[in-house]
Amino acid sequence: MLGNKKTEAKDWVWIDRQESFDEVVSELRQSAEIALDTEFHRERTYFAKLALIQIAWKDHVALIDPFGLDLTVMRSVFEMPVTVILHAGVQDLEILSRAVGLLPPSIFDTQIAAGFIGFSNPSLMLLGERLLGLTLPKGDRLTDWTKRPLSEGQLRYAASDVAHLAELKRTIESRLKQMGRLEWAWDESHVLLERDRSSVPIERAWWKIKECRHLKGQSRKVAQALAAWREERASTLDIPVRYVLSDLAVAVISQEMPKSIESLSGLRGVEPRFLVQGVDKQILQVVARGGSMAESDLHIPDVHESDKRTRPIASLVITWATQLAQSMHIDPLLLATRADITGFLEGDADSRLSSGWRNEVLGEPIKRLAAGELAIAFNSKSGELELEERSNRTYRRR
Repeated sequence: MLGNKKTEAKDWVWIDRQESFDEVVSELRQSAEIALDTEFHRERTYFAKLALIQIAWKDHVALIDPFGLDLTVMRSVFEMPVTVILHAGVQDLEILSRAVGLLPPSIFDTQIAAGFIGFSNPSLMLLGERLLGLTLPKGDRLTDWTKRPLSEGQLRYAASDVAHLAELKRTIESRLKQMGRLEWAWDESHVLLERDRSSVPIERAWWKIKECRHLKGQSRKVAQALAAWREERASTLDIPVRYVLSDLAVAVISQEMPKSIESLSGLRGVEPRFLVQGVDKQILQVVARGGSMAESDLHIPDVHESDKRTRPIASLVITWATQLAQSMHIDPLLLATRADITGFLEGDADSRLSSGWRNEVLGEPIKRLAAGELAIAFNSKSGELELEERSNRTYRRR
């Protein structure tokens, strides 16, 4: 079945017919491991527009043209005990969930895994060069993947995104085994797979609008109603929310609460293109509905202020944790973010430091620091911070 085009390493085949895709799916069902990537655009749509799926398995690479194909047949692959290898797969998983209706049972993200062997948010090109000695084709971030036919260069680049992922996974796994961190990488990929992908409640859409954060009184209610309406309309038309109303327009309308089309059209940021085909009347209705909203229906962002008692130790821990990550050759953000550390110190049971390998590496030492059992000291010889048993002797100035 597989075709005769060449990348630097593997053959690839272009798939744009359902029967050919079904044949690929049949082969994938026999594979314990596949590599996968997607190309998509979301500049002019509400939902990401899938333009290409690249899949590699065994010695094969297929480039799947999704237009006109029933992608849900991939469900039968994901129902099998298969591991899908991705690189920086957050958005790929989002797109697969929508297009296929099911996610694979297991994934291995090479970008995440590489963070445990000293790389910080590495590109696939960088890992290919550093770990495999390969010079992969350079992509063009301005490429329009929806155009057909795709050029030879585009196809070569697309195929290279998956052709070497299995080899890269094996190389990274080998290093992880040597460092005793293989389980860490698998756990982190599992966390990515299990991430909540449900959309933010529509009542909270106004929280994302910077200009609305300082609104008061009735204006906040209008902002909530107007931002929710904007999301619903954008979703229905599959267009970006900014094509319905800009953030500035939402904020200004919410603040001014116009009652007539004339006053609405004269507001800053409210362009004529936003008000065509009776939309101006809809906006006025939403403004009126928002203004009469019950106080109990208003969703206000949580204002969380850090416990003042934890701030000094949090600052110390963040500095020490960053240095620790560097000495362990782990991406510092993979080890712990500022929010992770602050949340853990404040007793957040859902903090990433509360369980697993992070609890062992950071959580327990931080507990002992907070309890006064350990102290952070500067080692003048190494020039680094280190933990030591506390002497309980307080320095007093003369």
